[in-house]
Amino acid sequence: MTDKGSNAHGADDPPASAVAQPLLLAIDSAIRHLTSLRAIVAAVPAERADDPTVKLDGKGVVETVRLLIAQILRTPESAAQHYARFAGEALDIFDRTSSLAPAKGDFRFKDRLWTESPFFGVLLQLYLSLERSVLAWLDDQPLPDEDKRRIHFVLEQLTAAAAPSNLPLNPAALRRAKTTEGQSVIDGVRNLIDDVQYNRAMPRQISPHAYRIGVDLAVTPGAVVHRNDQLELIQYTPHTPDVRRRPVLLIPPQINKYYCFDLRPQNSVIAHMLRSGIQIFTLSWRNPSAAEASWNLDTYVGATVEAMDAVSTITRSDTMGLISACAGGLTAMATIGYLAARAPRRVAHHSLLVTSLFPNQGSKLELFATRDLLEAARLHAASSGVMEGEALAKIFSWLRPTDLVWRYWINNYLLGKSPPPLDVLYWDNDSTRLPAGLQGDFIDMYARDVFRQPGRIAVLGELLDFNRVEVDSYIVGGEEDYLMPWPGCYLACQQFRGDHQFVLSNSGHVQSILRPPRLASAHYFTNHRIGSSAAEWRATCTRHEGTWWSHWHDWLNARSGDLITAPSASGCHDYPPSTAAPGNYVMD
Repeated sequence: MTDKGSNAHGADDPPASAVAQPLLLAIDSAIRHLTSLRAIVAAVPAERADDPTVKLDGKGVVETVRLLIAQILRTPESAAQHYARFAGEALDIFDRTSSLAPAKGDFRFKDRLWTESPFFGVLLQLYLSLERSVLAWLDDQPLPDEDKRRIHFVLEQLTAAAAPSNLPLNPAALRRAKTTEGQSVIDGVRNLIDDVQYNRAMPRQISPHAYRIGVDLAVTPGAVVHRNDQLELIQYTPHTPDVRRRPVLLIPPQINKYYCFDLRPQNSVIAHMLRSGIQIFTLSWRNPSAAEASWNLDTYVGATVEAMDAVSTITRSDTMGLISACAGGLTAMATIGYLAARAPRRVAHHSLLVTSLFPNQGSKLELFATRDLLEAARLHAASSGVMEGEALAKIFSWLRPTDLVWRYWINNYLLGKSPPPLDVLYWDNDSTRLPAGLQGDFIDMYARDVFRQPGRIAVLGELLDFNRVEVDSYIVGGEEDYLMPWPGCYLACQQFRGDHQFVLSNSGHVQSILRPPRLASAHYFTNHRIGSSAAEWRATCTRHEGTWWSHWHDWLNARSGDLITAPSASGCHDYPPSTAAPGNYVMD
């Protein structure tokens, strides 16, 4: 807001803050009732309101909108200048002398009429000019970088929604209506009504009937060899006559089902590991209900250690490797921290995939993490018993609105089509719930910065001190990851003791994990040394063509012991095989 010393108006003019106050209050009230804001609140880890030792750098969405309006009112000359440039560009567009064109590969404007038709050409160029003008105005504002990123997020939502491709006049929609004799319009309306009723008024990214678990996805042979209230432990059937003596246990995120690592056979991380001779086990978490609201980090670490005992008994190996990702990384690190005090040599190595363990590392969600709003999210989860993964998935979609929302708006409603089948999107939409107890502990792990501050959190009666952890790690970040920016993932190399290998994959959050050899565009970066900063590491790294999976499996094999004859059956006397993979819990 403008202070008294910066008021450039005459003495009789009311200050900008007084003029804007009614508008700001109205916007404040409206935004607080948006479902998307409540979901963002539920999606981001928070700090306890009574904990003065922690600090998150976020600002609320309401505060960001207020900041945007205040900045416009504070610097009206800048807004006027950018509008004048837009007006000049608009005149050139109407004269058909503008050279504005969409970015190469922009799926929204592929139809030839966007460039060949005077009407659609004007519509498109006006949109591009307005978008460019708005962002240019933001670039010129003397605001902190984080505030600019927050405002950019708000403007991104508005400009993505305003794209002319979202209108029924979309040339592709008109063509399809003509060729289908109007059936596409009927189908589009049906899709819209169905999504309003059954998908929280969001366009579906995938048909719920596109795949079947255990038939199309999660088909790698194996068996459940241990089950408790929280998890099933699956042992996979070896693909090679010989396997490495030391097994590897996969700890997936609790907010999603484990089969992200076992999609279609050609995309399966687990199948690829089996072909390299690794003995692989995975946890399949049970989907909790409000009745399990009390399940917390102690509950999940205890269940994980119990599963590790089963793996050790079955393979006759006292040590094992761990693989984890996202929220599974928090569980794995809590388990490693607990074992550091009890059995420090139990975990031989750890592969930590697209997981940032430290606060304030630039995630889009972190931009809006504030003490008051996020503490309210904790209380909401406590009152309902669970955090719904479905709501979280929708918010992740709004972080990339053009690709993950409006693309399907066009496809489903304007073109009247069903969304195309994609295995990773089916998995992403097959979300689970997070019990309130575990959510609260994840919040504390994040907000209290427990990985850098010893004694900030206790697990099963042990105060965790990660300075005592010394485990070799293979750490993967995603070059385009907007949820877990890779420099935050890189910090783990510097924070924890051990021999670490950091790899930068050339994609976003989940796709950085899914890098099967058949991908023609896959590449990754490595560096033989860990630098003093992520920027230094990046400046001296080496690019490799192909998938990092092969590089990873070489690393795993080197740390997984000698070759032994592969077991002829799953389980053992104490842990006999029961249900065939993918088990029962994954079906809920």
